[in-house]
Amino acid sequence: MMNAQALQVLVDDFSRVLANDPGPLDYESRLYVHHLHGEGADDVIALLERAIQRSDEEGLYYFSGQRGTGKSTELKRLATVLNASDDTRAYIVDAMDYLSDTHPVDTVTLLLVIAIAFADRLSQADALGRKADAPGSGLLARFVAWLQSDVEITGVTVGGVRAEFRKQQQSIARRLTEFDLARREKVMAECTAFVSDMAEEVRAALGRRKIVLIVDSLERLRGVGSEASEMFGRIVRLFDGDLHQLRVPGVQMVYSVPPYLPYLTNIKSLVRLFMLASVRVFEPPAVARRQPRPNGVEAMRGVVERRFADWRRVISEGALDRLILASGGDLRQLLRRLLIDALEEAYFQPQRLPLQADDDIIAIVIRRHEREFENLVVRDEFPLLKTIATSNALSLGSREDLSVVAHLFDVRAVLNYRNGDDWVDLNPLLWPLINGWTPPSAAAHDITSVS
Repeated sequence: MMNAQALQVLVDDFSRVLANDPGPLDYESRLYVHHLHGEGADDVIALLERAIQRSDEEGLYYFSGQRGTGKSTELKRLATVLNASDDTRAYIVDAMDYLSDTHPVDTVTLLLVIAIAFADRLSQADALGRKADAPGSGLLARFVAWLQSDVEITGVTVGGVRAEFRKQQQSIARRLTEFDLARREKVMAECTAFVSDMAEEVRAALGRRKIVLIVDSLERLRGVGSEASEMFGRIVRLFDGDLHQLRVPGVQMVYSVPPYLPYLTNIKSLVRLFMLASVRVFEPPAVARRQPRPNGVEAMRGVVERRFADWRRVISEGALDRLILASGGDLRQLLRRLLIDALEEAYFQPQRLPLQADDDIIAIVIRRHEREFENLVVRDEFPLLKTIATSNALSLGSREDLSVVAHLFDVRAVLNYRNGDDWVDLNPLLWPLINGWTPPSAAAHDITSVS
């Protein structure tokens, strides 16, 4: 049996592993848990990969998932699987390397960022394999010259566009808004043409027929305070109203998009959409409402196991399962918040290790995070939250609710799942609050009935 000091060292080691988030994982990483989100028809990456491989021409696909679901990791898996094909070359670019998450993005800005990001990616040593020196340099140099002359981004060089764009981001944004319609359309058309030409350079260099460009992190775009509604409107216009402008001739384009879009717009009828849901730790409502799904809980345990094999010395399986269910299948909430907090509490009471399911520490940590989530919502949102909780669907009473739902998805007050059919529910940390809330009209009716 370990002494108190040895147990504290173990807790510290466990905490350190969780705190040092490795970020998006490679498919081959020892930390990657295969089939975490399901197999076969439940595996959205397999479905997306098949859709891309079946398409011979250009393609447009939306991929979505809430923060904490492992979306960027799964996109890296998509690129790995696609690149294993003899006729396909896939690249991932991160839009947030060039934009802040509150940047007032529009279609011309996004297309400019995509062209810049693809040019940056192709300037890297591994982009074109062994033939990297043959093509590309002339095209990339022309693109940089165009940025300087037509978009007026000064000081840029091949391979150094990212830093200059970030530095001049605000002035570039202002400049683009001052362009008249004809000039904006010209810039968009030239950005699209450059991306298409870059794809042709890849074909020439690598002999790959199909080029896939994956644009990650766009789901992080959000407004703050009074600007939240305006940003929501921009995002809807961008990915719904202007989606035809996001196509690129000769390129299979995959865009990450905010998770609320498919619930609030008609994009499912216009573009192929693939949703990565929270890990399915609960059974679907039609089967057993809010009841644990053993396979999903076990899969989440597997994530912890990959990160720290000795976890059972610190926390029992039952206690970990309580935290898993409290997370709602949100990986980030489990690993970076709930579990780390439990370890922090346990460090000073090593005699209680391994923590049991009924240990007060587990209850205290869960209640602390419930209070945090309760502070993320306001009373005006309670009726909508109650409706979601009882129907497991989004049925909005007015258009004003659209931006509210966007906020609820952004803060993960609402989580989406896919057990056969798609469905939604409140984050489990909000269940006590909303379960205990009664709409005023219903409360008044109850009082009248009693009297």
